[in-house]
Amino acid sequence: MPIVAIAKLFAKPGQVDAIKKSLEPESEYVKKDELTTSAYYFFKPEEEKNNYLLGLEIYESKENIETVHMTSAPFKTFVETASAVSEKPFELEFFEPAIGFLTRPKFSTLQGPNVFVLQVYFVVKPGTREKVLGYMSEIAVDVLANEEGCFSYFYATSIDDPDKFMIFERYIDRDAWAVTHRGRAKFIEMFKRLDDEDLVVSRTILECSESGVGFLGRD
Repeated sequence: MPIVAIAKLFAKPGQVDAIKKSLEPESEYVKKDELTTSAYYFFKPEEEKNNYLLGLEIYESKENIETVHMTSAPFKTFVETASAVSEKPFELEFFEPAIGFLTRPKFSTLQGPNVFVLQVYFVVKPGTREKVLGYMSEIAVDVLANEEGCFSYFYATSIDDPDKFMIFERYIDRDAWAVTHRGRAKFIEMFKRLDDEDLVVSRTILECSESGVGFLGRD
């Protein structure tokens, strides 16, 4: 079963670029030689105080992470190199793919400095997961059909908490999210349902930019 790992890499103050540099050779190795890894993509929260990188990684299985990815020489070199500029060891949180799309065919590679990345976490009330997934599926279909400026709209569900969702979104620029996406009738309708039915316990939104390291598809 495919598994999504969200990595959090904690840099010492002023060392985010050093973390990125240590990732580059390992990321190149993963794309070239680690064919059981279908995505290995890093992005950075835009708030200055967020001195860390986030990674979205997709593997064939959790066992694949342990027996293929983490045993490779490039990964071990990355860990050793990054440790000198890291505040603390990296963390991983695991999810299962649910609905939506990770890439559009011609937008699988990195797009550049104007691309706007959004990572959202939802926790919903117990017993409402399937209802919320149904609502989310409707908007994911609408986005794919009508928002060409949205490159990724991907939902995953937490392995440890059945009421937790992760949403990964990428747009051609911030306006494609802030104006076009949030202004669409389907988006407004969906969030009205969530509010009217009081389904969401908590919501965390991270506004991010691409790091320039990694890939979201194999062209």
